[in-house]
Amino acid sequence: MQKKACDQCYSRKKRCLVRPPSSICVRCEKSSLTCTIARQQLRAGRPPKQGHPGVAKGSLAIWDYALPEGSPEEEEAQEQPQTVINSNAVKDAGERSPSDSTHSGSSTHLEVEDFYLLNDIYMFGFTFANDFQRALEYSYRHSPDLLDEIFAAISSCLSWARFGLLTADQVDVRSGAASVEKLRNAVIKHTHDALAVLMLGQALAAFDSLVTSTGAITILRCSLSLVHPWYPDIAPNRFLEPISIAPIFWDIVWCLLHRQVPVIRPLFSRAGVVDRVAGLCTSLLPILYDLCVVSQQLADGSAQETTLEEVEHKIRTWSPDESSLCLEAYSELEILSMRTQAMMYRTAGLLLIHRLRHPLTLEDTAATALASDILDARSRFFADAGTGAKLQNTTFPLFLALLEIPVSLEGLWESSTWLRARPACVDRLFAFNQYYWDQRRSGFNGSLFDLVESGPEFVPGP
Repeated sequence: MQKKACDQCYSRKKRCLVRPPSSICVRCEKSSLTCTIARQQLRAGRPPKQGHPGVAKGSLAIWDYALPEGSPEEEEAQEQPQTVINSNAVKDAGERSPSDSTHSGSSTHLEVEDFYLLNDIYMFGFTFANDFQRALEYSYRHSPDLLDEIFAAISSCLSWARFGLLTADQVDVRSGAASVEKLRNAVIKHTHDALAVLMLGQALAAFDSLVTSTGAITILRCSLSLVHPWYPDIAPNRFLEPISIAPIFWDIVWCLLHRQVPVIRPLFSRAGVVDRVAGLCTSLLPILYDLCVVSQQLADGSAQETTLEEVEHKIRTWSPDESSLCLEAYSELEILSMRTQAMMYRTAGLLLIHRLRHPLTLEDTAATALASDILDARSRFFADAGTGAKLQNTTFPLFLALLEIPVSLEGLWESSTWLRARPACVDRLFAFNQYYWDQRRSGFNGSLFDLVESGPEFVPGP
């Protein structure tokens, strides 16, 4: 493990990345530079914790935590051991190990099997890995300075939450904070810049949701707002879909619960788009966007019930056009996962419409029936796939169902992700669920959306 940044990377304030067994860092190797460590060693050990809350204490404060350029703390940070995930170490931790390649949080090339091993929580299955990796490498190649730190932060975060190779207080908060500053100061002059900002925003939001879940949606919507003028140039590019669809999906889900309008209405220039996160639901996203718009208009009195009925009809009659989806390219488990997600999301849309019309009551057979359909679809998935399977990207419909049927939350998050450590966003969802049921049992009979606004903050993932 490298313990000190080389002189070249240190002078440029760049992250120094070494791929064992080589002793030459990636930057020097690519630039044919002499990789030396000749400067005087600064004080060894971790930076002082005073004034810088660690992740383990649950206080990332990511929008405020930033180091001034050239500060002593930043220089010390350069001296800290770099995070390297070796596939042999993953194997020792009980994971599959396709080869002995390494990953250092940069976009240096990995075999696709290793890329999937390190990033499986961000896609339905291995079939999506190649396209996702190529899109990430394309984005990084054109904007490395914008994405270096966030890739390093995500790498350390996964070392903790996915593989258990780091403790929570070893997560690279500094790189996350530096990435926030880059997002704050981002200037988009080209489509490549817009793509990098879109990648930066969703990666930062994912990082935040894992470690503290304090600013994920603010970060996500900030990046979407910056990219909005450039989105028509990005949307038609099939190659960029693994980056462009997921953050829009996440924003729509959040807006559905908060009766707000998403930043971007999804555009698709072709039929049969299957996304790594949205799966077969991709064609449902524009309808859910319209539901967000109608929901906000109903709240301010500018829409009629007939408008909601039109959206409801679209959701009831929606189904994935599997004739245009080329499903033979996917594994049986991937297809089962995506079909289950599609059923759960369609029912969740109908349940949300029901809650737009009806206040919360202790007895509501229609709402209970819709919630039961969501939970039954999930149960059938595990009956077919086996208890060792994971049903990712169904947090939102599951969350809605559990607001109608009080089910024990224990074990639910473990079956919904490959993560080993429970992320902060799950704790916040659990806290809201407890608050919600306390209110209902106390006789609250107002709107679901009133409780969402008045209760503990949470971030519903896709």
